[in-house]
Amino acid sequence: MSGLPRLQFLTLDASPLSHRDQALAALQGGVRWIQFRTKTLPEAAAIDQAARIAELCRDYGATFIINDSPRIALAAEADGVHLGPDDPSPAEARQLLGAYAVVGVTLNFPAHLARLQGAQVDYAGVGPVRATASKAKHAPVHSAESLAELIAGAAPLPCFAIGGVTAADFPALRVQGAHGIAVSGAIALATDPTAAARALVAAVSA
Repeated sequence: MSGLPRLQFLTLDASPLSHRDQALAALQGGVRWIQFRTKTLPEAAAIDQAARIAELCRDYGATFIINDSPRIALAAEADGVHLGPDDPSPAEARQLLGAYAVVGVTLNFPAHLARLQGAQVDYAGVGPVRATASKAKHAPVHSAESLAELIAGAAPLPCFAIGGVTAADFPALRVQGAHGIAVSGAIALATDPTAAARALVAAVSA
């Protein structure tokens, strides 16, 4: 699914802004792919927040997906879901959300490539590129070489590098084979989130 935007923004529990306001700032900065990610909200509250963001994304013509939970994605009328290694399988998500949903997976290690076999997956998040405070207990950081090998192993699936990624990283990540980047704190924790989003959009569009 290489038609996906090259920049994805993941909302962050630790941001001073609400998840909806984070999404709005990113959208106003030109981001057209939002992932709602919460590790703290109860399911009912998460569905409420997600539904509000889904409405915003429809207004802006942006793709909207949910982290971890196909069930929340369905309830909030999101466009799809992103699945980590401990989440439901891509096949389970596809069964619930349908053939046209966007389904992405996390790939941290070569062993994770097995999740792609026989599954209809649209993209992969690969990394981490570097240590990040936006995700507790993240996988070991990749070298440029190991990240390139992981991306090559997932080919031709479009891969999005994640983990402490900045706008300045994009050219090198493209050389390593990444289709795009996924960011969280770079926007959610920025002094001016909309300006930060705008700079990231410009970087991936150059």
